[in-house]
Amino acid sequence: MLRAALAVFSAVLLVTVLGVLIVESRAVSEDYFAAHGERLRAIETSRDDLSTILQGAESAFEDGRQVSSSMTTALTRLEENNLFLQGDDERLEKSDESMAQATVYDERLRVFLDDGRAFALRQNELARALRTLQEESPVIVKDLRRFDLRLQSQNAFTLAINIIEFSTGDSDLSARELTARVDALANDRRLRSEAPGVIDEFISAARAVIEQRTSAGDALDALAANDVVDELWALSNIIRDDNRRTVSRAEMAGLLLSVCTILVLVGAGYALYRLQDSYRDLNRSNYELENMNNSLEERVTDRTHKLSEAYDDLKESQVQLVQAEKMSSLGELVAGISHEINTPLWYLISNSTVLQERMDSVSEFAGVAERMLDGVKSGENLKEAVSRGLKDMQRMLNDGFRDDIDEARDLINDSIEGLEELTELAQSLKDFSRLDRARHGEFDVNEGLDKTLLIAKNRLKNKATIHKHYGEVPVIHCSPSQINQVFLNLLTNAADALEESGEIVIRTLADDDKVRVSVADTGCGIPEDLLAKIRDPFFTTKEVGKGTGLGLSIVEQIVSSHGGELIIESEQGRGTTVTVVLPIVATIIEADDEEPVATTEEAPAAANDDDGVVADEAVEADADMPDEADDDKVQEAATV
Repeated sequence: MLRAALAVFSAVLLVTVLGVLIVESRAVSEDYFAAHGERLRAIETSRDDLSTILQGAESAFEDGRQVSSSMTTALTRLEENNLFLQGDDERLEKSDESMAQATVYDERLRVFLDDGRAFALRQNELARALRTLQEESPVIVKDLRRFDLRLQSQNAFTLAINIIEFSTGDSDLSARELTARVDALANDRRLRSEAPGVIDEFISAARAVIEQRTSAGDALDALAANDVVDELWALSNIIRDDNRRTVSRAEMAGLLLSVCTILVLVGAGYALYRLQDSYRDLNRSNYELENMNNSLEERVTDRTHKLSEAYDDLKESQVQLVQAEKMSSLGELVAGISHEINTPLWYLISNSTVLQERMDSVSEFAGVAERMLDGVKSGENLKEAVSRGLKDMQRMLNDGFRDDIDEARDLINDSIEGLEELTELAQSLKDFSRLDRARHGEFDVNEGLDKTLLIAKNRLKNKATIHKHYGEVPVIHCSPSQINQVFLNLLTNAADALEESGEIVIRTLADDDKVRVSVADTGCGIPEDLLAKIRDPFFTTKEVGKGTGLGLSIVEQIVSSHGGELIIESEQGRGTTVTVVLPIVATIIEADDEEPVATTEEAPAAANDDDGVVADEAVEADADMPDEADDDKVQEAATV
């Protein structure tokens, strides 16, 4: 009786468990998965749109241009996706947590959209005002010169340059200082009396640029401070967790149901299955072993060939990685190099304009001389023609004709200097940009450092004071482009280590048959626990998106490939010193040969460093506008 009762109870319990498992294991509908996929795609699209808006806003703000159409489209799409996420969907069962998080995200997103549209409005107004200022500046300068208002013309020219730099964040002047200068120019008594209304549009555009730049900056700060991205991530995680729980519950119930259904069959057939499976595995192993014995030699040959190909690919990847890091370093300096090119171009344009004006005086003087010569040749009224010609010549000389000639000569010399500066910069860029496949030749370390400083000039000015202590070092035999890349990486790393401003000291000296180059900065230094890791590939202490972590790794690789040594010394809070030790006759591994190729030329004997130290040279911030003495240089075109 008891056994029968236990059997009945067990049967009822089994049936109950199976019933519950059948209900719980019912298949999740395809509509549910479709709805869940749509929500995830909407969240992914929204995340991409948020990134597009933030990057587009920062890019437009830094360049002083209008916001892109992609940013406007992203704002609209964000709002549409939010409406979809907030809506009710019968195919889904939303948890209380996901609904609460969706509400929080909706509140943050509305604020973000308002800030984004406000920024776009301000930034577009800034771009339009900046365009007007660029178009009006050359005209205003010419008009003021026509009214003989040279001081006011120079002030307007300088003010236009400063405001253009302020619109892209390159100016050291504040909005209040620029506004004061605009008001001073607008209230100039002589300007208002002799040229009323000439600069009204220029003043209006200048004020608009200052005001809209400040407003756009405030809107961008609010946009960046919004934590809508974090809230979207939280919503995505909650939705994924809800889906995971729903699917896992159904899968677990199905699994338990399957276990209960086949448990008896598994117990009966397990032994037979294992025996048959073992026999099959044994036959398979014997067959594979026989095949392996028959094809061992063929496989060894094939593996050797693949290893050779992999080694060739690795060498090629190494060359490309070095070049990629070089291009990455140069890419960060492109904006500064472009800025350095613009300054001599402005001088050339301004000088050409002034020379064109001075040619009118020369033409007039030539006309007077020609009329006097015609009178002398004709013999009629000879005395009157000569007297009138001499008076006209004397009048022009008294009016400053000689000064105009001297000024034109100075402007021509100034233009030649600008062209030489552009030529030097172009040659330096050419030395850095070529793909260097382990070519070797003679290289002057001091000259290479000077070229590197020229390339990184804009990156270093206003932040680092450079002290150069160059010794009399011999010419070394190396791969010049790779060593230039080493110098560029060390200098940019030193500049990045300076929080606001500081000093960088560069030393070169000869040491027996080697040359030492050290770059020391007064930056934050490297913690002792990180000092052993900074040479590792892809390790960086910079923020995400501001460093690849390959710089020092590639520097050490280049130095090692030349048979040199990289020494890093750092003290946290005091600064870092990186020393590159290179042999005068370097051993360079060619890209197409596995054996190292050593140069055979004898290098000059190293000189005593104490006899060749160059006095400190401080690299001061170059002015990006003409000096006050060059008040006749007019800006014909301004590039942002």
